[in-house]
Amino acid sequence: MGTANQTNKRNLKIFTLSNSLMALAFGLFGPFYLIFINDIGGSIENFGIAVGLVVLSGAFISLIAGKYSDSIGRKPLLIIGGYASAIIVFLYTIIGSVWQLYLLQIFSGLIISVFETSESAYLADITEKEKRGADIGKYDACVGFAEAFAIFAGGFLAGGFGFEIVFYIVSIIFLVSTTIMFKLKR
Repeated sequence: MGTANQTNKRNLKIFTLSNSLMALAFGLFGPFYLIFINDIGGSIENFGIAVGLVVLSGAFISLIAGKYSDSIGRKPLLIIGGYASAIIVFLYTIIGSVWQLYLLQIFSGLIISVFETSESAYLADITEKEKRGADIGKYDACVGFAEAFAIFAGGFLAGGFGFEIVFYIVSIIFLVSTTIMFKLKR
């Protein structure tokens, strides 16, 4: 039991680092997303539709994602979700119309749902029942601090270097954070 406990503690540290980097990436481009939509010819209404498409497509896939997370395993879905997120963010640099944005948003919702469903299940797998709340609280705090820092920095990066650079940086961070997940052990 001691070895499994040590492995779980190690996995929680690795997972926290990986997902803190991911939160950093999300935080970098989140705050100016509306401005990005405006730059490709969209409006506040298009912003609402785009965000709604992420949530709607994610809601549909959640049921399936949970089932596959149980049968395939959490780690493969987390890795697929992380790398797919890097690709989706990179694709934002080459789109030029609202309908392309909508399509990316649908795929993004699917990927986010697969990732978040697997993330929640994995956290339950690697935390002890008696300390689960405390461990998840620490995890959420680390992820939250990383995202908050990135939200502050994102505006400066976008203002100083433009959207494309930020999207490239976010894609790279997704690749690095996902690659770290290969260190997770059973």
